[in-house]
Amino acid sequence: MMADAKAAAQEGENRKGTGKTQRNTMPRNIVPREMNPTLTTALSADVDSFLKNGFLVVEDAITHAQVESLRAALDETYARTSGGEQFIHELLEEDSRFEFLLDHPPALSRIKALLGNCIQLHSATARVTQGEVPDQGWHRDGPWPVDPNGTPYGSRPGQINCGYFLDELTEENGAIAFVRGSHRNPASPSHKPDPRPDEVRVYAKPGQAVLFDGWIYYRGVANVSGEMRRTCLMCYQNSWMKSRESFSGPVARRFREEGTDEQRLLMGAIEKW
Repeated sequence: MMADAKAAAQEGENRKGTGKTQRNTMPRNIVPREMNPTLTTALSADVDSFLKNGFLVVEDAITHAQVESLRAALDETYARTSGGEQFIHELLEEDSRFEFLLDHPPALSRIKALLGNCIQLHSATARVTQGEVPDQGWHRDGPWPVDPNGTPYGSRPGQINCGYFLDELTEENGAIAFVRGSHRNPASPSHKPDPRPDEVRVYAKPGQAVLFDGWIYYRGVANVSGEMRRTCLMCYQNSWMKSRESFSGPVARRFREEGTDEQRLLMGAIEKW
């Protein structure tokens, strides 16, 4: 009994000596237990459509109140930081009103249905296209070569961008144009801004989200309206691919340290292996 009391007293002294409460600092395992989620009938239909076309329009992805909040946040951020540039990078660091987009269920459930549970954020970007901006050239976002069959081992890079359009797209302010099925085309696009007979123009509305493959041919059509065209772009990919952003800002660190397991995974909080 005396020995037990001495041991307890010594342990108390050891804790006091550190000046801090002892905590379990072992990192918890945030890797999902299963590669693929269980799909509903509706999600399975969305997957089939995306695999065929390379893009998908999601209805009611964000509410009217969320659209208004994002517009206000983006207008303030653009006025404060852009210097006239179209693109704002590391968007989550700019305003707390963007943060819900990281793991927003209507988009993320479909992205996980396509890429699996093991995904991370590639980048969070906004694009503000001012009036009188010419046609964008055809391009792909992903830098890697394409083979529709992947490799013999099954490897194929997966990246999906999610565009939340805060202004209704029209003939005047410019649609987003895709070439159906081009995400499996081994050839690169022409990079010219010329219209194509096989292009599909999507006139997205506020509240919708447009998911598109990182290797689909696409372009922004000219904005000749004299008004801004505003978009928030959340891009996701396989967890083992390199992200464009460093995720070194305070918001990214907070998500990695204090977020849910899914938020931590999305921000790359995986131990080296």
